[in-house]
Amino acid sequence: MRSITLAQAALFAAVAMMLLAGFYLADNLVELQSSPALVLLRSVVPGVIWAGFFFTMYLSPASASTAAWITVLFIVLLEALALYGSFQQGVSYRNPFGYAYSLSDWLLRLGWAVFMIAFALNKNHPRTRQIALVLAILSAPSAISTAYNAFNNGIGFVVGDIPVQAYWRALITPAVRTIYWLSQILFLWTAWGKPEIAKSH
Repeated sequence: MRSITLAQAALFAAVAMMLLAGFYLADNLVELQSSPALVLLRSVVPGVIWAGFFFTMYLSPASASTAAWITVLFIVLLEALALYGSFQQGVSYRNPFGYAYSLSDWLLRLGWAVFMIAFALNKNHPRTRQIALVLAILSAPSAISTAYNAFNNGIGFVVGDIPVQAYWRALITPAVRTIYWLSQILFLWTAWGKPEIAKSH
């Protein structure tokens, strides 16, 4: 069986990120009418920017360093704006990094920032690969938890324990997040294990 390249893992991550951004947009349609800027800043736009990075990795690996720097700069700026808006309104929020007020999600934010900077400097450096491995391991509990929820809720629908009205929250939400986490882990795992693949796809 042919192994997955970094470019292919990046394509999967890009598609998953677009799926997540679309999910957040659909999930916040009511709030979008009252606070469109905050909804876009906290979830949709960051997801699109991350998707752009992963698509660049797939289409033009040689441009990956530039795309990584652009992604870091834009995400930091958007994060600051979204946090300011959420603190002003006194609400928490979730974006592709996680919940704003969660310690574990902030650790993942920091981990991704460190990885992206290292990736931009030298994607094939051993330290970059080590950071990718650590970040993949840190992401594993979230992936397992969301996958478990998706499986349990799916079983609930089969045996009729969950009402149809709860379909979106009970099944779609954990399914989309499971795909997201799996794509992140696959990309990080591939970046750790096959740095030379980043030069071609």
